[in-house]
Amino acid sequence: MGILVLAAASALFTATGGQAVSPAPLLAVPPGAESPPKPGLWTLARADCRFNLRARLERWPECADPLQFGEQALSRPAPEVAGAARRYAYAPGDPGVLQVETGRPGAESWSYYGFRPLAVDAEGWVIRARIWPAACPRPGCRVRTAAEALAAVRRAEAAAFADEGAGRTAVWARQAR
Repeated sequence: MGILVLAAASALFTATGGQAVSPAPLLAVPPGAESPPKPGLWTLARADCRFNLRARLERWPECADPLQFGEQALSRPAPEVAGAARRYAYAPGDPGVLQVETGRPGAESWSYYGFRPLAVDAEGWVIRARIWPAACPRPGCRVRTAAEALAAVRRAEAAAFADEGAGRTAVWARQAR
């Protein structure tokens, strides 16, 4: 179950059942939230994907799954294809929650992902993390509060990393070029 390079940030993962979504952003992120994802080029590669992080993006294999984090937007860069930037917010916690604009109007405008930092750099930026979709038992599962989004993230964490689950380890590769 690989991650496809798609313009929509909502297509980061394939989850069993449904993805937790909401019609409006639910997270109140305090200014200067601790340990945010470091802006730049990241990879969501599986453990068996071997490649040079310093190589030009067009030389990365398909299994490398690049993701571009800005301070308030993210996108899926691909060689010769411009990725659509989507707004996101990060709320730290146990685990942290990423709230990502889907690009779809209406009830599914925002999706939610768990974000568990694994390493930070000297400036406090997260440079390695586990990321997984806030899964629900059915498609189109709507969450109404930040607490419901966090509960969906917590329920999904273990399953996302079991066998061929939807979870990934994200690693910061370098500054954006």
